[in-house]
This record gives sequence, C-alpha cells and structure tokens, in this order.
Amino acid sequence: MPIDIQEQNWNNFCDRHLHDWHGIWTSYSAQGEVKDSFQSLRSFRANSEKTQITHTNRYIYADGNIEEKTWQLQKPFLRSIFFPQGAGTFHAEKLVADSFFAVEFFFIHKNLRHSAIAAYANGKNLTGIWSIREDSTGFPSQHWSSNLDLVSERSLSENWTGTSVTMTPDLKVSPAVPANLNWQIEGNELFFFPDEISLSCPKQVELGKQIALAATWLVHSSYMQQITIEYNELGGFQSLKFAEFTCEV
Repeated sequence: MPIDIQEQNWNNFCDRHLHDWHGIWTSYSAQGEVKDSFQSLRSFRANSEKTQITHTNRYIYADGNIEEKTWQLQKPFLRSIFFPQGAGTFHAEKLVADSFFAVEFFFIHKNLRHSAIAAYANGKNLTGIWSIREDSTGFPSQHWSSNLDLVSERSLSENWTGTSVTMTPDLKVSPAVPANLNWQIEGNELFFFPDEISLSCPKQVELGKQIALAATWLVHSSYMQQITIEYNELGGFQSLKFAEFTCEV
C-alpha cells in the first residue's frame, strides 16, 4: 500500500533530524551587520510511536546565561516540509499583510546541518537574517569555522551540473530534472555567510508580486546544495525546490 504523502513528509524529518544539534546562531541586520552570536543546542526527540516530537532549544550566551524553550510538534507537521534527503523549510503557508513572515531553510549533509533564515517582522520589510551552523557530533564543530562576518563576494566556476526536484503545496514531489545553478534571483539581496553559505531574499515582500527566496551551501569544493521557495501573487506558498550540483575540480 503506498505511503500517505503527509506521512512521508513526517518520516523525512524523523529519519534525518532526530538528533542533538550543537551549533552557533548568528543574527544579522538587514544590512548584513552582526547583531548577536551565541552557542546553541537544538534537540529533537520523538515518542515511541513517532507521532509527536519534542523540540527543545537551549541558548547559551557569552555572559553565562542559559535560556531554554520547548515546543511539541504534532504529526503531520504541515508548516514544515522536507525532502527524503533531509533538506527542507520551516515556512509560513501564506504571506499576510502587516504580519510576521519568515522562512527557515534547512540543509543537511552527514553529521552537519545548516539553517538560513530571512524574517520580515511586519510582513513587508526585511528586518533580520540568521545563520545557524550545527554539528550532531558535538561542540565545537571540527567542520564549521568561528568566523561571523559576512563576506563581500564569492566566486564560483561555471562548470556545475545538477538535478532538482520540486515539491508543491500538496506535498507531491516531481521526478528529478536537469538543473542550472541559479546563483542570484533578480531583485533580491544576496548575503554571503561564512563557510560557503549564501542567502538570496528580497528587501521587501508584498502581495501582488511573486516572491522567491533561495539559500545555497557549497558543502565541499565539488558538491553544492540549493533550496528555493516561491510564493504566488496572492501570497500563497507555491513550490519548494531542492537541487544538488557537482563540479569537476
């Protein structure tokens, strides 16, 4: 019997993300200036039936203070969608005028995970971006650097080839098709985080215009991941695309 697609989405998250993720959160202004950075631990624990996930965030600040928050995620967890590989997003289903709007992109590769976030506090103007570099093996990570500042530019060769799959609001995933690396989206601001991660997002979002946000992670010199989310003119979630690229070096 074919598995229900909502069940598959839930399983995609459970199969890849039920770990303790040790990391560093860094927040930036809409102009790309570092606002804050602190150590974190994000834990995901499922009950025995895997119908409920306890999500706990622990924030460990430089002054020694520790803050902890806990949420219960219930199946089918529709505000978050994930591909079998583990990449996905936490996102708003719809852009609503004058309301908080945000997208969190999740990348995952072996024991490493990265989140890139764009947030619009009033449903219009970009108010902040975040980079969350995590490692399930412990802290400090042997992979992620301690760099915080954005870099002004990043160059890549043009010899990347890849494939992409697209998920629609009904959670159906298309067959893989050839993909071109879309490094920049017209009209968007492009931010280059440390450790070969980038975020492309508009400075403003508004109803009546299509919206696209994308994040890219150069995992290593010959392998890259990219996630793109699109909203239609009415503000509704339209599609989520996950692409993988390789390059001969």
